[in-house]
Formats: sequence, C-alpha cells, structure tokens
Amino acid sequence: MGYICVMKVRQSWLRDADSVRTWDGVVAFWVVFWLVVGALAGWQIWNLGALSTGVVDSGRALGTAGKALQDISGLPVIGERTGELGQQVVTSGASIVAGGQEAATSTRVLAILLGFTIGFGPLGPVLFVYLPGRLAWRAEVAQIGSLLGDPTRRDAVMAALARRCLTNLTVAEVLKVTRDPEADLAAGRHDRLAAAELRRLGLRLTDLPGS
Repeated sequence: MGYICVMKVRQSWLRDADSVRTWDGVVAFWVVFWLVVGALAGWQIWNLGALSTGVVDSGRALGTAGKALQDISGLPVIGERTGELGQQVVTSGASIVAGGQEAATSTRVLAILLGFTIGFGPLGPVLFVYLPGRLAWRAEVAQIGSLLGDPTRRDAVMAALARRCLTNLTVAEVLKVTRDPEADLAAGRHDRLAAAELRRLGLRLTDLPGS
C-alpha cells in the first residue's frame, strides 16, 4: 500500500515536462546546498585540529626542556635530582605530544564523518523517492519517441497517446484541444489529442524520427 502511495506522489510531482524541469531545478539546488553545507561543516571541524597542533608543539618544547635538564645533571654542583626531574619532564612532554596527535587524528576523522553525513544524509529522499520516478519518466519518454519513430507502430502509438491524453490532462485542457474528444477517438482522429499528450511529455512530432 505504501508503494502505491509513493507512486501516486511521484506521478503528481512529474505531471508534465514543465513540472519535471521545475523539480529538476529544486532537486539540483537541494543536492548542491547540502553538499556545500556538509563540506563547510567538515572544513570547520578539520580546522579545529590546529588546536591539537599547538598542544603537540608545547609537548615537544617541554621535552626539549627536560632533555636540557638531563644534560646539565652531570655537573657537580647540580646533582642527580636534576636528571630525575629532566626525565619526568621528558616523559610528560612525550605524553602530551602523543595525546595531541591522537586528538588531531580524531578531529580529522570526525570532520570527514560529519561532513559526509551532513552532505549526503539529506539526499535520501532524492535517491529513494525522486530519482526512481525521474528515471522512469525519462525511460518512458525515450520509449515513446522510439516507438513513434517506427512507421509500423506509429498509428497504434498515436491512438494510445490520444486515449492517455484524456486521463493525464484536465477537462479544461482537453477541451482546448478538441470540443468533442470522444467523437475524435471514435472516428480515429488521434492527431490533436496525441500531440497534446506529447507536449505534456515534452515531445513534438516534428522532432521525432520519420516526421
């Protein structure tokens, strides 16, 4: 039942060639908008990794100071306590460097994941609702154009298009084409109704092969 409802929604969206072009524009804007938002969000979070770079630099500086303390520990006046303190400082500096590098990696991974999620997450309706209907519309239009290009099938296709015109166009639109559509169908006068249906699909007889 849900599938039938979705199909009805697709048909209401893609009623004619004008609505198809309108929805193509709306969908294109939607896709570009969220891709840009996702890219910007990911870029901003990626730049937060610069904070971790400062932490890493501080840790390295601390390690350098610790090594300096170790170097002077051999002096007679300074003593071994300076060497032990230098070792503690070097160890703390290495821990800070490792933590900063890990934070930078985590930040960049988060930037990629969040940017991807924001950019592509909202594209679900496009992929699962609009795109299948749009591809079906395109395939149908291409098939009709191909069938009309076959002289052996042209009359049958024109008759089918004329009948479909009465279903797909409003009463007012049909009456603009012909005052008595039922009489036209009964008499085999399909050209005007079929041409109206082709216009709805964005096709013209003059553009088709064999016209």
